Amino acid sequence: MIYGILLESCRDGICHTYGTSVWQRLVEELSFESESFTTLGRYDETLIERLAECLAETLNDGGPDFYMQYFGECFVNFFTNYGFDKILRVAGRHFREFLFSIDQLHDSNRFSFPKMKSPLFHVTDEDDNGAVLHYKSKRRGFQQYIIGQLRTCASKFFKQEIFIRIQDDLSSNEYTHIVFRVDFNNKLASQIKTSLVKNPKLPNVTGATFFKVFPFAILIDANMRIHHMGNKIKFIFPAGTVLHGRHFEDVFRLIRPDILLEWNRVLAYGRHLVFVIENRIPLRPNASVLAKKFGTTASNVQLRLKGQMKSLPAWNMIVFLCRPVLTTTEEMLGVGLFLDDLNFYDGSSEILIAGMQHAQTLQAAIDKQQAWIGKLKNSKRELQEWRRKGKRLLYNMMPRHVAQLLQDGVLANSICESHKLITVLFAYSIDFKEVVQKLKPEQIVESINATVNAFDQCAEHFDVFRVETKADSSYMVVSGIQDRSAAQQRRESIASGSTLHSVALTEDLASDVKNPLGLNQAEIIAGLSLDLVKSSKRLINPMTQQPFRVKIGFHSGSAVGGIVGAKNFQYCLFGDTINTASRITTTGEPGRVHMSDTSYALLKDTIYFEIENKGKTELKGKGAVETYWLIGPKSDYTSAIEQDPFRYQDETHAAISQHQATMYETTTKSKLDVNPAADHSPSIKRSSNFQQRPGSTSSGSCPFSGQHLGTKTST
Repeated sequence: MIYGILLESCRDGICHTYGTSVWQRLVEELSFESESFTTLGRYDETLIERLAECLAETLNDGGPDFYMQYFGECFVNFFTNYGFDKILRVAGRHFREFLFSIDQLHDSNRFSFPKMKSPLFHVTDEDDNGAVLHYKSKRRGFQQYIIGQLRTCASKFFKQEIFIRIQDDLSSNEYTHIVFRVDFNNKLASQIKTSLVKNPKLPNVTGATFFKVFPFAILIDANMRIHHMGNKIKFIFPAGTVLHGRHFEDVFRLIRPDILLEWNRVLAYGRHLVFVIENRIPLRPNASVLAKKFGTTASNVQLRLKGQMKSLPAWNMIVFLCRPVLTTTEEMLGVGLFLDDLNFYDGSSEILIAGMQHAQTLQAAIDKQQAWIGKLKNSKRELQEWRRKGKRLLYNMMPRHVAQLLQDGVLANSICESHKLITVLFAYSIDFKEVVQKLKPEQIVESINATVNAFDQCAEHFDVFRVETKADSSYMVVSGIQDRSAAQQRRESIASGSTLHSVALTEDLASDVKNPLGLNQAEIIAGLSLDLVKSSKRLINPMTQQPFRVKIGFHSGSAVGGIVGAKNFQYCLFGDTINTASRITTTGEPGRVHMSDTSYALLKDTIYFEIENKGKTELKGKGAVETYWLIGPKSDYTSAIEQDPFRYQDETHAAISQHQATMYETTTKSKLDVNPAADHSPSIKRSSNFQQRPGSTSSGSCPFSGQHLGTKTST
């Protein structure tokens, strides 16, 4: 596991260099739960490698190794944003000293990142032209990441260009072990060797004096056996325990670094590495009693000692100069130590006391951060849900292709399209005038609401666009508008810029296209009209206690559509087709579906519906025209819809109310400009404040803006 700061640095670098759109693509490709990472969160260590591979495939420029080095650079740059660059700047006067201090730098961050499994960095050889650096870690695949970090640190903090190559790979199944050759100007190494001053002569220090100065010290001979140890360490073990003369690993376990405990290795690594050991044998009984008192068991009482291995040539021994690793008073009492036992000169007691004072504050801050993290995740989920609802609402308010046009940045007033063929249906109650005159206002609204909800549930199962509901409870839907595609090339002259969510909107709501049988537009309207007839029989007139008498009719033809308005966009449809559809409806009969000859031309070869000739019908302004009755469905249509699990079923009033609350809670109903039976051509409007995508057919001049549109796209 790795801390989130590593992944967050990758995200920051990608957004800064390649843009947020690239990062969002990576998030989708890798199925991340969130677009960002918490600094102290714990994540799978393979995520960085997967990010590098995915970024290489996305950009198609460079391989994963290149981007792993890039992520190493990003980490150093991101690290400085938290003020940690100050630690790096004081690591050494020169880059050479920085290499020797890397291990100590990792150890210094254990308070900020307590669960960090830091790698091992160790310089074995150096010359005037550079040094040999060993990198050892239980993680896999981070060698290129390390190269990027070292290069950035050298140039950023020491103004020095370096060259790094992998000299040898000593990795095993247990860990990664890479030997780097780092080339840089290292003449400082020879200067240091020649500038050593002669030490002053002092009397030899006795063993008693030495262990008085270093009470937590362990002398180890060439056979790695304990020669002597300070009284403070001996005191924590049971009285009479034989310690002197025993092999070091019989008494202590080496926690860090992960090396074999051998004389030569300790001499080589001891100069610049932090060593941590832990007791193997049990501590004294009184320590166990105290441990139990503070909620731990005797078997869990452990003492860790941290320090440096130093060579003492005069004694031919190695001395481990160390101090106990204690962070709380419970740990101190658990191992049987007190403040008086600690060294005053190494700051152990001050660190412990400061930790005691700030432990509760730190824990409260961590708890608060975790609470905010949880709240942020909930907020993101709510944002995604509201975005989905907004997209669905947008599709209810605009035809799909128009919504996508505006979402894609096309200027609203430039959207003007010619529909060569659409089918328009009107349905309205002839009893509504009596209802308005005699019922109370709340009863009128209730009747209209019941009618609209019932018809909406019918239309929900068909690929139609509900254009308008009028004050007299007339209902209008159009089929054929939704057949258009918004993926056509838009003109640059009318584009106001692109947004990020048009494609997601299309994909997210693709399931709203409801035409599994592949019906043409007149067949869709025919199926809907039969459902409306069935639904109208359940709508009761409160005056007569009989079903409302509803006339339904439809007509097919051409129309013009477009967007008007500068603030609240309105999609308008107008033309003689709409006027004719209105007259077809008014000349029909209640409870029957009336259609024009042009709609019949689209239905005469259908295998789904039965049609009957009505004869000549007088239409105002049209004369006598041939019209037809839609009688009902054929067996092929009935059997097909019975297999559709989403077909409309008879529901209770409570179910209708619930449907309204969930699907239409935010829908704003606008007003139809004229009566469907009017002589002039009505315009049908629906408003929206959203911006959305490219039109289907544009020709001539826009009837709303007057702008000449010279480009035509097929419908």
